[in-house]
Amino acid sequence: MLLLVALLAGSCQATPGTGTVAAEIDPRIWIIHQDRRGDYWFGSNGSGVYRYDGKRVVRYTSADGLGGDQIRDIEEDANGNLFISADEAVTKFDGTEFTTLELVEAPADGSAWVLDPDDVWIVCGPGRRGPCRYDGEHLYSMKLTASPVADAGSDTPGRRFTESGVYSIHRDRQGHLWFGTAGVGLCRFDGNDLAWMYEERLTTTPEGGAFGIRCVYQDDAGDYWICNTRQRFDIAAEAATRDGHRTLQYEKKPGLSESQADDDAHFAYFSSMTEDRAGALWLVSGTEGAWRYDGDTVTKFPIGVDAYAMTIYCDRDGTLWVGTLEQGIFTFDGTGDAFSAFRPAATER
Repeated sequence: MLLLVALLAGSCQATPGTGTVAAEIDPRIWIIHQDRRGDYWFGSNGSGVYRYDGKRVVRYTSADGLGGDQIRDIEEDANGNLFISADEAVTKFDGTEFTTLELVEAPADGSAWVLDPDDVWIVCGPGRRGPCRYDGEHLYSMKLTASPVADAGSDTPGRRFTESGVYSIHRDRQGHLWFGTAGVGLCRFDGNDLAWMYEERLTTTPEGGAFGIRCVYQDDAGDYWICNTRQRFDIAAEAATRDGHRTLQYEKKPGLSESQADDDAHFAYFSSMTEDRAGALWLVSGTEGAWRYDGDTVTKFPIGVDAYAMTIYCDRDGTLWVGTLEQGIFTFDGTGDAFSAFRPAATER
């Protein structure tokens, strides 16, 4: 009888990957992703990741096999496997269980620099290491070539980031990869080589802080938006070699129609950008809410009461989702003039 009781008790214990049904979602949401099945994944800043299928919310943490609970990136491969970056570890979820991948240094001969559309590129250790690439077998920690801008202070004791550490990754419409760094600019990988661009106002604030390049986005006209609302960039396909560095050639264009002039002391940075089904651009800029730009006019939408917006995402139905620093998730379905606080349907157990 004692053996039977023990076996029954053991069968009720959670196993890695099962998660825990949650009544609420942590209000600190940094990453939002909708997978191929239609489920939503919300990456929190300290409480793991939440999965919402329209009926219930399930929370996964390091106790379920995640590599950590501060979620910084979520990507998906062609087979529907999810890759969840938890600060310094990347965990693969195959729909059943979590497997934390071993992070290995890319070969020094550059052979790991391959542009394959089936590979997964993910931010791991944001601002502290280069991009990471998973080719189906290995998770490589890639090292960027030296930027034309000096990597000064990268090894300063106590510093929380390195100048060449990557904050953001964007795959453009040509399939090229863009890496936004903490302090030495923007780097493009076109499948052949790495090329750089640097403008101080894209990286540092007028007050002297280092914002870094948190967001890069290519619009449907082919122009690139890089962190700020003042300008966009027409970047040539061919790079040039200057002083031993591959550098990008580009032309500045006006940014948002209501943004500040290029020489103003203060202007708005944005941390995330997406595109809706009508082709309009949406961005979030801290406590400034969400901005919609249709190519002619800018419309601003408030989010909560001074909520600090971290990320914006457009799902396959056209609904916009915003994750905030500490006020939870907000959505916008295209009607009305403001985002609404997201409340999941009654949780099923």
